[in-house]
Amino acid sequence: MNAFHLFMQIPLSRGVWLLAFLFSLLTSSQIPAADASQEFRDERGRLLYSIDSQGMVSMFENDALDNTVSVARGPRETMKPRITEISPPSVETGKITLVMLKGANLVGAKVTTRVPGISLKTEVPRANSLGVILRVDQAVKPGPVQFEITTPIGAAAATVTVVPAQAPVTPGKPKGDAVKPGKPESCPEGMVAIASAAGGFCIDMNRTQEGDWFFVEQACSYNFKRLCWAEEWEQACFENQKGAIVLRDLLGQWEWTRTSEYASGRERSGPVAEGEDWLAVIRGKDGCRSRDRKPPGDGTRPGRCCK
Repeated sequence: MNAFHLFMQIPLSRGVWLLAFLFSLLTSSQIPAADASQEFRDERGRLLYSIDSQGMVSMFENDALDNTVSVARGPRETMKPRITEISPPSVETGKITLVMLKGANLVGAKVTTRVPGISLKTEVPRANSLGVILRVDQAVKPGPVQFEITTPIGAAAATVTVVPAQAPVTPGKPKGDAVKPGKPESCPEGMVAIASAAGGFCIDMNRTQEGDWFFVEQACSYNFKRLCWAEEWEQACFENQKGAIVLRDLLGQWEWTRTSEYASGRERSGPVAEGEDWLAVIRGKDGCRSRDRKPPGDGTRPGRCCK
């Protein structure tokens, strides 16, 4: 008796079941492994990207509480990272600067550079923005520096210009042939103008929200501003006391400034040694001349933005 006759002896219901089983084995063995979807997760296991069998990419943006706040979907080519704006476009040697990159598809992005003397720390990237804290040694040669921004989907490039450090102008009355103080003709809403020998600056009338130094500097940069230098803060404080301008809640609480120092106490005038701590200067607790120093991640306090 051949196999056909044996199969014909099987009851109909069992025969149908057997055919279905054989068909499923045949069809499943023909599915290529490439059709399986891919997933990319961060070190905490959160899903960042997935690619389905058709090559469509889904990007998942999560908040600090691991809640998904947005999902973007499209072909792989359109989901590669893009950079459209860099603020500020230049950084000074011997200083630490928060550079904001704006664009698209930046979830899970990592930033690298091959230039010696530049170290960086990447903040948690959002879908359309990415903060990079750059520390540039004094020995870095001025000029354009390229950074590579990579995600599991692709890569993009950004260029920041390194410029020589410029010492903040110390407030004071110009003498002799010194340049006469200049003053901005106008300031953005919520800011007031202060005259200085460097052409003046604008300062916010209100404090920022409280946070560590990185949070406050980032808050300023979102509005294309920066934290005030300690000297600018002091000059504005004296102008406020004279009644020349109106700054709210200026005294009584420490405020972050952009000025930094070595942990040893010297004002920063050279590169930061490897592993050496730097401290941010804070102002305003007891008066216009009151000052102290704190590590940038130590405690929460407000700041004041300048431009």
